[in-house]
Amino acid sequence: MIYNILNSIFKIYFSFFVTINCVGFFVVFWLIPEWIQTEDVTIPSLIGETYQNAASTVIGIGLTLDDQIEEKPSPVNPNTQKAVYAKGIVMAQNPLSKTRVKRSKLIRIVLSTGSEMNSVPNMTGKDIQAAEKILQESQFRRGYVATVYSNQHPKENTVIAQTPPADTALQRSGAVSLLLSLGVRPQAFEMPDLQGMLVNDVRSILKSHGFKIQSVDYVLHPEIPHGQIVNHQPAMGTLIHVGQQINLEVSGSHRSQNKRGHFYVIRYDIIIVDNQPKHLKIYIEDGLGKRKVVDTYYESSMKIRKPYKISGNARISIYEDGQLVKHQEIQ
Repeated sequence: MIYNILNSIFKIYFSFFVTINCVGFFVVFWLIPEWIQTEDVTIPSLIGETYQNAASTVIGIGLTLDDQIEEKPSPVNPNTQKAVYAKGIVMAQNPLSKTRVKRSKLIRIVLSTGSEMNSVPNMTGKDIQAAEKILQESQFRRGYVATVYSNQHPKENTVIAQTPPADTALQRSGAVSLLLSLGVRPQAFEMPDLQGMLVNDVRSILKSHGFKIQSVDYVLHPEIPHGQIVNHQPAMGTLIHVGQQINLEVSGSHRSQNKRGHFYVIRYDIIIVDNQPKHLKIYIEDGLGKRKVVDTYYESSMKIRKPYKISGNARISIYEDGQLVKHQEIQ
């Protein structure tokens, strides 16, 4: 009787032991590997994607994108001098693509802020207003502006050249200097000696060559007949350009000319050394006031022998390149 009871208990425990081992075997060798395998996921490549596309991809495979987004400037392609990744594009990720991770793993990405370097636009042929607008849109600023005459670019304020050149990589907010055209170079002439010529003939000649007469002053002269040129500025031998203004002194009287005085011949020799031009200025201060009668650059040596009208006592001051070289009192 007791034997049968013990035998029954043994069978029950044995059956329970076998059942537990079978369940454990099933869990260890089947359920756990299956569970582990289904919880792994392969990370795709997010490089080159926008933030929105990257987030959708990560969420779609059951992963989580880290809220802490790092942003860095993009590297620059040495061949094109442009940013490899545009602003807002994923340029790095962690973990790397093809890595298998648990679904609970956070995915971190790095977004491009664009390049700190921009490509300098080409502004050759643009007017200054258009060039400044292009610079502003490209996040650059205008640097130095130089001007030069150019027969190839006859329109004034047209960009002839720029520094740095177009397509050069330049730091954002960097300066781009411009060379602008002043238009076609004016034709230059050497001022002839007009003394003794009739004022009407001089008017016609100057006008036909594109010059302008700024003023005509009438003065009494003891030797030069009425209506002939006594003096002129710029002086003989000076280089003058088309459109430049000419001042004339004419022998005789004019209805608006009623000042008295006498003529005094100013004598002065310009000596040019080593082809260095000199800037000559001559002032007369008398009863008519102080006035500048000569303001000319001389490129070659010359003797000045010009009569000027003075009233009463006079003081004559002659300057070369801003330095007083001669001072004379006339009683």
